Amino acid sequence: MSTFCEVSDAVLIELIRKAKKRVVLVTPGVYLRVAQTLAERFKELGRLHITIVLDPDEEVCRIGYGDAAALKLLNEEAQKNNFALMSQPGLRVGVLLADDTTLVWSPTPRAIEAPPGNTTSGLDLFSPSTSLAPNGLMLGTDPGEQLAKAVSAAGTDTLPDEAEIGKSPVKPSQVINTLNELEKNPPIPVDLARITRVFSTKLQFVEFTVKRALLSRMQLTLSKKLLNADIKGELQGLIESKLRAFGEFRDDEIEVNAYINGEPTFDSSRLPLKIRVSEASLERQRTDIERRYLYNIPGFGRLIAKDDKQEFEKLIKAYETQLKDHSKGIRAKLKQQADKIIKEAVEVIVERARRGGSTLDKDQLSKELTDNLIRAKEEEPGVLLVFKDVTYEQTKSLEFREKVEKALPKNKRQQLGQWTKDFDAAEAAVAQQNK
Repeated sequence: MSTFCEVSDAVLIELIRKAKKRVVLVTPGVYLRVAQTLAERFKELGRLHITIVLDPDEEVCRIGYGDAAALKLLNEEAQKNNFALMSQPGLRVGVLLADDTTLVWSPTPRAIEAPPGNTTSGLDLFSPSTSLAPNGLMLGTDPGEQLAKAVSAAGTDTLPDEAEIGKSPVKPSQVINTLNELEKNPPIPVDLARITRVFSTKLQFVEFTVKRALLSRMQLTLSKKLLNADIKGELQGLIESKLRAFGEFRDDEIEVNAYINGEPTFDSSRLPLKIRVSEASLERQRTDIERRYLYNIPGFGRLIAKDDKQEFEKLIKAYETQLKDHSKGIRAKLKQQADKIIKEAVEVIVERARRGGSTLDKDQLSKELTDNLIRAKEEEPGVLLVFKDVTYEQTKSLEFREKVEKALPKNKRQQLGQWTKDFDAAEAAVAQQNK
């Protein structure tokens, strides 16, 4: 039997399937294929003794010791079979007892590195190992003697070339090469790696922009000769030729579908409930959403807590729907009042030019305003939402971390955990080692 081996999902599955008396699995987490095999063995409870100890914390899945689908399946099947999954927070070792076989291994954090290469089922677990990257031990009744022989330990009669692992010495040239590579490309300090993972799992940058939402502030553009006909000389070309013609629409209310917490509302007949909104009320709604969910980090952007992201997106979708429905209603009003708007604008501009001693072509002025108005009616509002992860470089910045700490409310800082404390402790430890 090979002592040192690669422990893959296929190895675990084979041992669990072959067990006839007992299965004891102690591990941070498992992946779906292993969970499915365990679920099948639940059907034999009573004849087969099964014990499972896991770490049910979310970090197990984030790090890559298991996946959510496996945890969900095991929980569901355990409840169906009146079976108790046992919990051990912080568990980071793997142990599998399958009848008289004992397997101990180091679970692979798959978010960091690839799992062992054995992926086929039907492996001969008791044949000599040809593994190049062992991460587990297959132990018999005398593990001490077995391990000593497997590594050709001093005092045994096993020759070095008969050992399972460690058959050749570390060459000084290998050490020099490794140190050179680390000097050229240093590893991420453990403390910063931890902080980066905290930020990447808890917070994201968000770019939230709304375009063409404020029709009341939109302006009609005219040639300088028309709007500034009463201004003479070079000054005429220095003054912007724009006309704000939609200010009266800011407080106009339009009936749209009503939402509560981002969910559509209905009456007793399952017809959508309605609410009247204006450009001003929609702007207040948007501002309220931003204040509730977004945290401004000066010089870096705006952050959102990932656990708020789904609710935030739901509210933004409802806001966008109301915004576009309001826009359609306002543009319908605009179409009805287009002639009036143009007529009043032409009269104001012509009268202003007359007082300055100039005469304007009303038809030309009316045509230019009409063309501008058509473009304004066709420009619908839109919402752009882009999420970006916090980068390692940003987490290195003391300025960034301090601004995040200052910007987040107490409850969000608690969700991040004591990462600042961990960082300070790690810094102190490094400083002490360098003395």
